Amino acid sequence: MTKIIAFIPARSGSQRLKNKNIKKVNDEPLIYWSVLKAIKSKVFNKIVFSSDSKDYFKILKNSLKKNNINDNKIVFDLRSYEDSSNKKKIFDYIKNSFVKKFNLMKTDLIVMLLPTSPMRKIETIKKVVKIASKEKKDIFTVNSFDLSIKFALLKKKKFKWRPYFKKSPLLSGNTRSQNHKDYLRPNPVACCLWVKNLSKNKKSIFYNSLAFMTNRLESFDIDTKEDFIIVNSLMTFETKKYK
Repeated sequence: MTKIIAFIPARSGSQRLKNKNIKKVNDEPLIYWSVLKAIKSKVFNKIVFSSDSKDYFKILKNSLKKNNINDNKIVFDLRSYEDSSNKKKIFDYIKNSFVKKFNLMKTDLIVMLLPTSPMRKIETIKKVVKIASKEKKDIFTVNSFDLSIKFALLKKKKFKWRPYFKKSPLLSGNTRSQNHKDYLRPNPVACCLWVKNLSKNKKSIFYNSLAFMTNRLESFDIDTKEDFIIVNSLMTFETKKYK
């Protein structure tokens, strides 16, 4: 029987925005929102919160208790310092350590939900799990760039620049966004990985995987102080709006 496991990694050593995973977003720590969505989706047999910090897990449990959220499906995965290093890819940890630690079978499905995307929709989680289960393929979420990558430029010294692409619209004058194709980028909303596909040859979560389109709002990824301010404002506004 296939088990569907939510994997929510949150290390304590964030660099750009210190302790971002426990910073308050709409009055709750950032990690709370991904765990809450995982619980409310009702598609998981187990929800694994993975961190190098026991304090982070205590903070999470306190927030869930305060909001009367049942946490009986949540398991804490204490990662070592080595496995939580910013030089260690989380995919390598999943492939080389996580599967063995939790005795996962080849028929099991791991769904990674990064806490930096607190605006993901519960419906999106359900959809990607449904597609992964139907197609028996790995799947990751994507969204379009705000602006076509054809507009990319390289900044040089003393305010000078040069276009990244030879046929740049910045040189041709063809700057109407409607005249350019949409280009997609991966986002941290959700990533489904079948244990059976985690062979040594699979070096990336994107290899031989399907791409599921999400909207820009739910795919917002908190990485900087500015990102945090924007998401906090949006989520606080949405909460007040529906009260």
